[in-house]
Amino acid sequence: MKRRNRKIGMDVGGSHISATLISEIDGEPALKTRIALNSHDSAHNIIVALGNCIKELLTGKNDVETVGIAFPGPFDYEKGICAVMNVGGKFEKTFGLHMEQALKDFTGLHNTRIKFSNDAHCFAAGASQLHQLKSKRTVFITLGTGFGSAFMLDGVLLHNHPDIPSSGGFYDQDFSDAKADDYFSTRWILNTYAEITGTTISSVKDLVESDADIAHTILSQYGENIGRFLLPWLQKFQCDELVIGGNIAKAFPLFGPSIKREIGSLADSIHIELCEDTENCIITGAAILADNHQLSNSNKTMRKTSQELLPSSASSTDTGIYDIYPSFSSGENVYKGFASLAADVRNEKVIVIDGYGGVLWEEFREQLHTALRAENKNVFWYDINTCLKPATEIDAMIAGSLNGDDPVFGKRYTGDLSDFFDEKKLNLISPDPAADISIIYGTGAALAGVKGKLLYADVPKNEIQYRMRAGSITNLGASNTAEHSQMYKRFYFVDWPVLSHHKAKLLPHINTIIDEQRIQEITWMNGDAFRSTLNQMLEQPFRARPWFEAGIWGGDWMKKHIPQLNQDEINYAWSFELITPENGIVIEGENNLLEVSFDYLLYADNQKLLGKAAERFGTEFPIRFDFLDTFDGGNLSIQCHPRPAYAKEHFGENFTQDETYYILDCELDANVYLGFQDQIDPEEFKTALIAAQENGIEMEVEKYVQKFPAHKHDLFLIPSGTIHASGKNNMVLEISSTPYIFTFKQYDWQRVGLNGQPRPINIEHGMNNLCFDRKGDYVVNKLISHPIVEEEWEGGRKIQLPTHEEHFYCVYRYEFTDSIRINTNNQCHICMLVEGEKISVGSDGKSADFHYAETFVVPAATGNYEITNKGNGSAFVVVAYVKDEYC
Repeated sequence: MKRRNRKIGMDVGGSHISATLISEIDGEPALKTRIALNSHDSAHNIIVALGNCIKELLTGKNDVETVGIAFPGPFDYEKGICAVMNVGGKFEKTFGLHMEQALKDFTGLHNTRIKFSNDAHCFAAGASQLHQLKSKRTVFITLGTGFGSAFMLDGVLLHNHPDIPSSGGFYDQDFSDAKADDYFSTRWILNTYAEITGTTISSVKDLVESDADIAHTILSQYGENIGRFLLPWLQKFQCDELVIGGNIAKAFPLFGPSIKREIGSLADSIHIELCEDTENCIITGAAILADNHQLSNSNKTMRKTSQELLPSSASSTDTGIYDIYPSFSSGENVYKGFASLAADVRNEKVIVIDGYGGVLWEEFREQLHTALRAENKNVFWYDINTCLKPATEIDAMIAGSLNGDDPVFGKRYTGDLSDFFDEKKLNLISPDPAADISIIYGTGAALAGVKGKLLYADVPKNEIQYRMRAGSITNLGASNTAEHSQMYKRFYFVDWPVLSHHKAKLLPHINTIIDEQRIQEITWMNGDAFRSTLNQMLEQPFRARPWFEAGIWGGDWMKKHIPQLNQDEINYAWSFELITPENGIVIEGENNLLEVSFDYLLYADNQKLLGKAAERFGTEFPIRFDFLDTFDGGNLSIQCHPRPAYAKEHFGENFTQDETYYILDCELDANVYLGFQDQIDPEEFKTALIAAQENGIEMEVEKYVQKFPAHKHDLFLIPSGTIHASGKNNMVLEISSTPYIFTFKQYDWQRVGLNGQPRPINIEHGMNNLCFDRKGDYVVNKLISHPIVEEEWEGGRKIQLPTHEEHFYCVYRYEFTDSIRINTNNQCHICMLVEGEKISVGSDGKSADFHYAETFVVPAATGNYEITNKGNGSAFVVVAYVKDEYC
């Protein structure tokens, strides 16, 4: 028989560890050991006990292929992290500890697979092999200090199946007035004995041996309870074999008859197998499960996009055209790599690494751990995820914000990140002083209240979405990945609000800020240097980092004018020029690039950034700039946006999605759909929309909606409730209020999205918000801006582009050949060079260059600034800011 590398199987109990070295393929033991264990001991001592047990079996050789460890739950068996609590203090000192990593470090088995598994699952795997079970549908239960269970279908261990509990086991199922684990573990028997006799007894074995009558009474009732509990599950699972193990199973003659009576006729069709070798089954099963465990694929796709990652290093070349990687240089250092970070923190005793949702935490941990090992540091890692409330409890808590299965819309969650965590669990996180360094890590790590050096890992919103599409991340507190639209909805309405609020509170205390998006090569900077850089940015012009997306109606203008973009992408529909909830800012230091979210500027000092508008908008940036590219593309959907009260009531938004279309460029045949025809009949319009949606009948759009020719530098006004769409062959600069996902598509030209699926249509939402009085001549007079020349001088002029009375922002265009001076008047200016090649924008001796079609921000605190034309011909600069009357 072919020999294989050696394996170790271990069974960890509350008072001892039993382990076996297995060298033959048939599972025959080669060496056994059993050592005492104090499950109330420190994390370090428990790791030492486990490690010494392994070392004893190794006999000086490190050639074991796998180490399988049966360990009681709760436990994150996939990652090897202990979550045991509420079992009389057993193993609580290891709560949150990454035990797999700690064991690898102690034993030196860094290249060996160490796999923790549920002890009941180990029992099932071992019993199936050792007892040569042939049944099709097998239920396993272990009766002892806890109530363990497992299920097999055709010899395959089940973790999820419609016919088994959602948790994968019986322990948490309701029975009578408590949970199954409360009734079918040793403690029920001992507690019942105490209630009947008024005295205590130490074990079931003592009970059976000391008082036959009492034992028969109690165990008969015990069996009756088990039978009543199991019956519906055995029927549902169509069980044909019930395997019973555990210490209490030795008393089967006293409780078995009661089980058989309760399950009735099923007793004749189900074979009951008693295991008197439970420990051997568990040890063997632990080895089997470790041997069969599929390691996570290091080549797994972590991001799904055609867009490149932000480079880690800056380019010193000014190409003279639009730059997709703008950066701000403050003179502060930005460092690169995990090795440099490890060197920086090597002398810390306790480190807290918090971060935004979407960080690849295990990959991050592994990289930093390797770097700290190179510094000869023994590190204990504590995962804050073990402190999360159960996923079902979180789902119930946020249900009101998710609006059921609606693919797009929810309502902003108004709670805090702490709502997602169990305070009792947080209090169990206790760094072990025996470790060189203890690290509490994960989103929300600072909530543990442990004092230590605070690191924060940020990740851009576009990368979060790329990772979401690849299935490499989950929502906060979610048990698994969901359908993409549901994940994004939960991110937008739940995760991002609480995480951003948490991040804002941490900003003054962050010792190190980390850009995690390049998981193999992070960049980072000192917290004080980071805050100093933010303060510099708040006093001079800067750009946010844009990002780009394809769409079914997308065009090729951006491809042609921005050669840095991936030219193999099918098209580019959107550029997030300045949609601050999803844009980042890039800091350059020592030629290294670090990106963080734009909102840090608002959290650092919203008064400096927004000026007068800060009182109304707080830390919400009011205005967005973005591109809609339909050159050689298609029409946008016929759509509208919610009225302010509707946006607040239904979506929890503090202001709504009022828009304008500034035509940056267009073809001769370009047009914009805007406002209703004079004779619009709302009911007839709704009927046509429903016929299109439900029956596929094409709608004659121009029968209901007006269409206007588009010309370069036109401004079309789209206050909320206005029917509109950009037609083909436009390059639209949307100058709008910041909300950006509240588009009620009414008609989408009978097409599907790039994924081949119909795009969501929101007729009812639209009909609840459309302003049918915006029709006929009103559209020409009120919804198409009529420019007003406010000032003229030699070589230039200032033009007001009046916006609608409901728009809280104004728009101006400066046209000049040389230079102009502008005062922010304590307002934040959002600007773009819409004609020309290049400009320089400066204040107080500090300046930055911007190219055609680049968006830039001039903070309110900048005051006076000068714009100098550095290209040929005239320069046109659009400037938008909040109207004074709305501040």
